[in-house]
Amino acid sequence: VQLKGFAQRTRRTYYGWVKQLAQHYPKLEAPALSSRQVLDFLVHLQDERKLAPSTLNQAVCALRTLYRDHLGLEWDIWQKIKIRREEPLPHVLTRDEVARLLGTFRDGRYRAYFTLVYQCGLRLGEALAIKPKHINGERLVILIPKAKGKKAREVPITPRLHQRLRRFWASHRNEEWLFPGTGRGWKSSGLTLRQALQRSTHPMTRSSIWQAIKVAKAECGLDRTHEKICVHTLRHSYATHMLEGGASVRQVAAYLGHSSLKPTMVYLHLTEISEQNARAALESLADS
Repeated sequence: VQLKGFAQRTRRTYYGWVKQLAQHYPKLEAPALSSRQVLDFLVHLQDERKLAPSTLNQAVCALRTLYRDHLGLEWDIWQKIKIRREEPLPHVLTRDEVARLLGTFRDGRYRAYFTLVYQCGLRLGEALAIKPKHINGERLVILIPKAKGKKAREVPITPRLHQRLRRFWASHRNEEWLFPGTGRGWKSSGLTLRQALQRSTHPMTRSSIWQAIKVAKAECGLDRTHEKICVHTLRHSYATHMLEGGASVRQVAAYLGHSSLKPTMVYLHLTEISEQNARAALESLADS
């Protein structure tokens, strides 16, 4: 599994499913199980534990890797399993709602972070991993080195955002991280916030980002109309607004780091322009 280049979280998930299989058959060794027993375990996950399709798919991938790729057992059960996964439309904010949310952050660190996430369509971890050296002011691009699937990409930025990031970095001048964390207990250490950020050896934590957006959406009132707002919502909003602005699907797919156009095409269903075009086409059908 490690040689396949899977992320550490994926490896832990795979090991976890093998462990659950072993616990399901406590008197048998996992490599000695028959294809029928493995299939029964998957049916148990689906019918009795009623796992979501995406979670069940994780289990299938993990056990298939064990028995087919590691143990070399050519079973036909993998072709028999059909998982119908629900594909709900992404949750998207309007431009006014995005501005309302971003204007709620009083702490400059979080305001800069979430502004970058929205204006570049970044994932949570991608934005946290950015270093000052990744920003190219001459070409106006940001290198995203730790993208999903370990595929680096470049995302364009506007001159205005570039200047904003420069001013933000100048407020702490940490040579390693664009968004440094403070760490616990920095207030009692006698350091100022600027000093704590400048000396930090690690970026802001995911938990601090989750907490910040939770508080912000409550303060600006968006939690009453949008229950599912999270960091990824800004990425979805970026893609939708870019398409509404006239960017091509291929361009947006490249900026988002999608390996194919299929996941990007979903955002076409969310654009106001596509809805207007659809209504216009419907009117022309009626007129004719």
